[in-house]
Amino acid sequence: MNGENNGVVRYVHRMPEGFAAHQTKLVADRLTYSVEGIHAIEPGAEPRELVVDIDADRVADLAVLDELADEVAGERLRGQRVVRRTDPAEPGTSAPARLDPVLHRALDLLFLDLCRAEGAIERAYPAVIERAVIDRCRYLALFPQNAYLVSELPHERALLARVRAGNDPAPLSRLSGYLLTPALCMHTYAEHADTEVRDPLAVTVIGQCFRHEASWRLSAHRVPSFTMREIVYLGDPGYVERIRASLMDTVWELFTELGLRGRLETASDPFYFAEDTPMRQFQLLSHAKYELVAELPGGETFAVASFNNVRDSLSHAFGVVDAAGAPVHSGCTGFGIERWSHAVRSMHGDDPRGWPAEIRRHCR
Repeated sequence: MNGENNGVVRYVHRMPEGFAAHQTKLVADRLTYSVEGIHAIEPGAEPRELVVDIDADRVADLAVLDELADEVAGERLRGQRVVRRTDPAEPGTSAPARLDPVLHRALDLLFLDLCRAEGAIERAYPAVIERAVIDRCRYLALFPQNAYLVSELPHERALLARVRAGNDPAPLSRLSGYLLTPALCMHTYAEHADTEVRDPLAVTVIGQCFRHEASWRLSAHRVPSFTMREIVYLGDPGYVERIRASLMDTVWELFTELGLRGRLETASDPFYFAEDTPMRQFQLLSHAKYELVAELPGGETFAVASFNNVRDSLSHAFGVVDAAGAPVHSGCTGFGIERWSHAVRSMHGDDPRGWPAEIRRHCR
């Protein structure tokens, strides 16, 4: 442990012998959501080292690193597989964080065109979602680190008067029956819960999603509130896989046409607990999830789209069945609008005259 600087110390932790670099990264990912007071987590000088900047009074909490290392050591995960790749981006710098409403709107119109081409109907959903819906698909159990639970003040006159008088509302509030929406597709499953879907169905929606991120990780491409365009498709297994494959092809074509750089690779969801590792492994082995990853001139890499085939798991949870009473298969594809915008600005600048023609055609 190095010296203290403004109450923050640098702690160097070495993983067990035989630990691979990807295992060390997985420990770092879980540590992010396991201890408060962290300011940064970086790779060390050796593949087995992690360097953690943390508040001095929270150093003892880093004992959890041994537990996390034991968890990861016991997991046998297949690595991600790259299935398509562009040429690398030329060295340079990434764009500063800024939301351009014209570019934001143009990108969404592009994605909306792709969704309409697959026969999707449009929907609009609220920014909050009922806890009962979240519990039905076990989101809190699987991804508790990302959830934003909504609090409320009881409708009691004396209590409200205390808030007006300047008292701290936190101890006076209670949890409501809502969460901020973490994924738009949950609204679609809730809309069709306990119903029969006789014909293939595709639904598209744009809206805000909310994920609780560690404050030190926030950046131009990682924010707690972001805009998603999603398309959810429900039907027989062949229909779901056909739509997903079609979208992967057309989105990859668009990605390269826009002059962006990156790769399409197999991926898995960010399950927090080791007990859920079999689901992560299943996603990787069965190619249930692909991510389109942008690579920027400044060295940033992040997913800008995901393509998911969840088979009958969510339809089973929500009681969405076919004419024979069996759970339908389903999938979804999501586009992170702010991330696409950041990638375009990093590659082509802020002047719309320098943006690709396909984007300029959709500028309003």
